[in-house]
Amino acid sequence: MRKIRRRCKNPGCREWFNPGFQNQTWCSADCGTVIALAKREKDRQKAKQEAERRRREETQQEKRHTKIRKLALKPDSYFKKQAQQAFNQFIRLRDHDQPCISCGETNPPDLHGGQWDCGHFKTVGGFPELRFEERNAYRQCKSCNAGSAKHGAKAATVAQQYEANLAERYGQALVDWLNGPHEMTHYRRDDFIRIRDMYRAKCRELTKQREAA
Repeated sequence: MRKIRRRCKNPGCREWFNPGFQNQTWCSADCGTVIALAKREKDRQKAKQEAERRRREETQQEKRHTKIRKLALKPDSYFKKQAQQAFNQFIRLRDHDQPCISCGETNPPDLHGGQWDCGHFKTVGGFPELRFEERNAYRQCKSCNAGSAKHGAKAATVAQQYEANLAERYGQALVDWLNGPHEMTHYRRDDFIRIRDMYRAKCRELTKQREAA
Protein backbone atom coordinates (compact mmCIF):
# COMPACT_ATOMS: atom_id res chain seq x y z
CA MET A 1 0.00 0.00 0.00
CA ARG A 2 1.37 3.36 -1.01
CA LYS A 3 2.37 5.54 1.92
CA ILE A 4 0.70 8.94 2.26
CA ARG A 5 2.98 11.96 2.21
CA ARG A 6 1.98 15.45 3.23
CA ARG A 7 3.58 18.76 4.06
CA CYS A 8 4.03 19.84 7.65
CA LYS A 9 1.50 22.53 8.62
CA ASN A 10 4.09 24.45 10.58
CA PRO A 11 4.67 27.59 8.42
CA GLY A 12 8.31 27.61 9.48
CA CYS A 13 8.90 24.04 8.36
CA ARG A 14 6.69 22.83 5.48
CA GLU A 15 8.80 19.64 5.08
CA TRP A 16 7.31 16.52 3.53
CA PHE A 17 6.69 13.64 5.96
CA ASN A 18 4.86 10.36 6.29
CA PRO A 19 2.10 10.76 8.90
CA GLY A 20 1.70 8.08 11.53
CA PHE A 21 -2.09 8.55 11.64
CA GLN A 22 -4.76 10.17 9.54
CA ASN A 23 -5.04 13.55 11.28
CA GLN A 24 -1.33 14.13 11.86
CA THR A 25 -0.29 17.49 10.38
CA TRP A 26 3.19 17.89 11.89
CA CYS A 27 6.42 16.21 11.01
CA SER A 28 8.00 16.33 14.49
CA ALA A 29 7.15 17.00 18.13
CA ASP A 30 8.57 20.54 17.87
CA CYS A 31 6.39 21.32 14.86
CA GLY A 32 3.41 19.77 16.64
CA THR A 33 3.98 22.13 19.56
CA VAL A 34 4.16 25.14 17.23
CA ILE A 35 0.94 24.12 15.48
CA ALA A 36 -0.87 23.44 18.79
CA LEU A 37 0.15 26.83 20.23
CA ALA A 38 -0.93 28.59 17.04
CA LYS A 39 -4.31 26.84 17.17
CA ARG A 40 -4.72 27.72 20.82
CA GLU A 41 -4.03 31.40 20.06
CA LYS A 42 -6.40 31.32 17.10
CA ASP A 43 -9.14 29.81 19.26
CA ARG A 44 -8.46 32.40 21.97
CA GLN A 45 -8.77 35.25 19.49
CA LYS A 46 -11.95 33.75 18.06
CA ALA A 47 -13.46 33.43 21.54
CA LYS A 48 -12.44 37.00 22.32
CA GLN A 49 -14.09 38.27 19.14
CA GLU A 50 -17.24 36.29 19.86
CA ALA A 51 -17.38 37.70 23.39
CA GLU A 52 -16.96 41.23 22.01
CA ARG A 53 -19.71 40.61 19.46
CA ARG A 54 -22.07 39.41 22.19
CA ARG A 55 -21.14 42.40 24.35
CA ARG A 56 -21.95 44.82 21.50
CA GLU A 57 -25.27 43.07 20.83
CA GLU A 58 -26.19 43.22 24.52
CA THR A 59 -25.22 46.91 24.66
CA GLN A 60 -27.31 47.69 21.58
CA GLN A 61 -30.22 45.69 22.94
CA GLU A 62 -30.01 47.54 26.25
CA LYS A 63 -29.94 50.87 24.40
CA ARG A 64 -33.04 49.84 22.45
CA HIS A 65 -34.80 48.81 25.64
CA THR A 66 -33.78 52.06 27.33
CA LYS A 67 -35.09 54.05 24.37
CA ILE A 68 -38.37 52.14 24.44
CA ARG A 69 -38.72 52.73 28.19
CA LYS A 70 -38.01 56.44 27.76
CA LEU A 71 -40.50 56.75 24.91
CA ALA A 72 -43.11 54.96 27.00
CA LEU A 73 -42.78 57.76 29.56
CA LYS A 74 -43.23 60.51 26.96
CA PRO A 75 -46.62 62.25 26.95
CA ASP A 76 -48.85 62.06 23.86
CA SER A 77 -48.00 65.70 23.14
CA TYR A 78 -44.41 64.66 22.38
CA PHE A 79 -45.57 62.42 19.52
CA LYS A 80 -48.18 64.96 18.40
CA LYS A 81 -45.39 67.52 17.99
CA GLN A 82 -43.29 65.05 15.99
CA ALA A 83 -46.25 64.23 13.74
CA GLN A 84 -46.98 67.92 13.19
CA GLN A 85 -43.35 68.67 12.36
CA ALA A 86 -43.25 65.86 9.80
CA PHE A 87 -46.54 66.98 8.25
CA ASN A 88 -45.41 70.63 8.08
CA GLN A 89 -42.13 69.61 6.45
CA PHE A 90 -44.03 67.60 3.85
CA ILE A 91 -46.22 70.60 2.96
CA ARG A 92 -43.17 72.83 2.54
CA LEU A 93 -41.53 70.24 0.30
CA ARG A 94 -44.70 69.59 -1.67
CA ASP A 95 -45.19 73.31 -2.37
CA HIS A 96 -41.49 74.15 -2.78
CA ASP A 97 -42.11 75.88 -6.12
CA GLN A 98 -45.31 77.69 -5.07
CA PRO A 99 -45.57 81.30 -3.84
CA CYS A 100 -47.01 82.18 -0.44
CA ILE A 101 -50.64 81.12 -0.41
CA SER A 102 -51.63 84.44 1.21
CA CYS A 103 -49.53 87.28 -0.21
CA GLY A 104 -48.09 85.60 -3.33
CA GLU A 105 -44.50 86.36 -2.32
CA THR A 106 -41.90 84.08 -3.91
CA ASN A 107 -38.82 85.30 -2.03
CA PRO A 108 -39.92 86.56 1.39
CA PRO A 109 -37.47 87.90 3.99
CA ASP A 110 -35.50 85.32 5.92
CA LEU A 111 -36.96 85.67 9.39
CA HIS A 112 -36.15 83.69 12.51
CA GLY A 113 -36.34 80.04 11.50
CA GLY A 114 -36.21 80.61 7.75
CA GLN A 115 -38.49 81.97 5.07
CA TRP A 116 -41.35 79.50 4.92
CA ASP A 117 -43.93 77.89 7.16
CA CYS A 118 -46.72 75.40 6.67
CA GLY A 119 -49.81 77.60 6.89
CA HIS A 120 -53.15 76.03 7.77
CA PHE A 121 -56.23 77.63 6.23
CA LYS A 122 -58.35 76.46 9.16
CA THR A 123 -56.06 76.84 12.16
CA VAL A 124 -54.77 73.89 14.12
CA GLY A 125 -55.97 75.41 17.38
CA GLY A 126 -59.48 76.17 16.16
CA PHE A 127 -59.96 73.14 13.93
CA PRO A 128 -57.77 70.29 15.23
CA GLU A 129 -59.70 67.79 13.10
CA LEU A 130 -58.03 69.37 10.03
CA ARG A 131 -54.57 69.38 11.57
CA PHE A 132 -53.27 66.68 9.20
CA GLU A 133 -55.52 67.44 6.22
CA GLU A 134 -53.25 68.12 3.23
CA ARG A 135 -55.96 70.16 1.48
CA ASN A 136 -56.00 72.51 4.48
CA ALA A 137 -52.28 73.35 4.46
CA TYR A 138 -50.01 75.17 2.00
CA ARG A 139 -46.67 76.89 1.91
CA GLN A 140 -46.91 80.29 3.55
CA CYS A 141 -44.26 82.91 4.26
CA LYS A 142 -43.37 83.39 7.89
CA SER A 143 -44.60 86.97 7.90
CA CYS A 144 -48.11 85.95 6.86
CA ASN A 145 -48.20 82.89 9.08
CA ALA A 146 -47.05 84.84 12.13
CA GLY A 147 -49.34 87.76 11.36
CA SER A 148 -52.36 85.54 11.03
CA ALA A 149 -51.91 84.52 14.64
CA LYS A 150 -50.61 87.65 16.37
CA HIS A 151 -52.29 90.74 14.97
CA GLY A 152 -56.06 91.04 14.61
CA ALA A 153 -56.20 93.43 11.64
CA LYS A 154 -53.42 91.67 9.81
CA ALA A 155 -54.93 88.32 10.64
CA ALA A 156 -58.17 89.26 8.94
CA THR A 157 -56.33 90.46 5.84
CA VAL A 158 -54.11 87.39 5.68
CA ALA A 159 -57.12 85.08 6.11
CA GLN A 160 -59.03 86.88 3.36
CA GLN A 161 -56.06 86.65 1.00
CA TYR A 162 -55.56 83.00 1.88
CA GLU A 163 -59.20 82.18 1.12
CA ALA A 164 -59.25 84.16 -2.12
CA ASN A 165 -56.03 82.59 -3.42
CA LEU A 166 -57.13 79.14 -2.33
CA ALA A 167 -60.35 79.51 -4.29
CA GLU A 168 -58.44 80.81 -7.31
CA ARG A 169 -55.96 77.94 -7.27
CA TYR A 170 -58.19 75.01 -6.39
CA GLY A 171 -61.79 76.18 -6.71
CA GLN A 172 -64.51 77.47 -4.45
CA ALA A 173 -65.74 73.95 -3.77
CA LEU A 174 -62.61 73.18 -1.77
CA VAL A 175 -62.97 76.38 0.25
CA ASP A 176 -66.61 75.57 0.96
CA TRP A 177 -65.68 72.07 2.07
CA LEU A 178 -62.94 73.36 4.37
CA ASN A 179 -65.32 75.93 5.85
CA GLY A 180 -67.99 73.29 6.38
CA PRO A 181 -68.47 71.12 9.46
CA HIS A 182 -66.08 68.21 10.02
CA GLU A 183 -66.22 65.26 12.31
CA MET A 184 -63.90 65.63 15.27
CA THR A 185 -60.92 63.29 15.16
CA HIS A 186 -59.62 61.95 18.44
CA TYR A 187 -55.97 61.11 17.92
CA ARG A 188 -54.15 58.66 20.14
CA ARG A 189 -50.44 58.10 20.61
CA ASP A 190 -50.36 55.32 18.00
CA ASP A 191 -52.08 57.64 15.52
CA PHE A 192 -49.45 60.33 16.01
CA ILE A 193 -46.64 57.79 15.57
CA ARG A 194 -48.25 56.40 12.40
CA ILE A 195 -48.78 59.88 10.96
CA ARG A 196 -45.24 60.92 11.87
CA ASP A 197 -43.70 57.89 10.17
CA MET A 198 -45.94 58.27 7.10
CA TYR A 199 -44.99 61.90 6.51
CA ARG A 200 -41.33 61.30 7.22
CA ALA A 201 -41.42 58.67 4.48
CA LYS A 202 -43.23 61.08 2.15
CA CYS A 203 -40.59 63.74 2.85
CA ARG A 204 -37.81 61.31 1.98
CA GLU A 205 -39.56 60.39 -1.27
CA LEU A 206 -40.08 64.05 -2.28
CA THR A 207 -36.46 64.83 -1.47
CA LYS A 208 -35.29 61.94 -3.67
CA GLN A 209 -37.51 63.10 -6.50
CA ARG A 210 -36.13 66.64 -6.32
CA GLU A 211 -32.53 65.40 -6.23
CA ALA A 212 -33.16 63.16 -9.22
CA ALA A 213 -34.84 65.90 -11.25
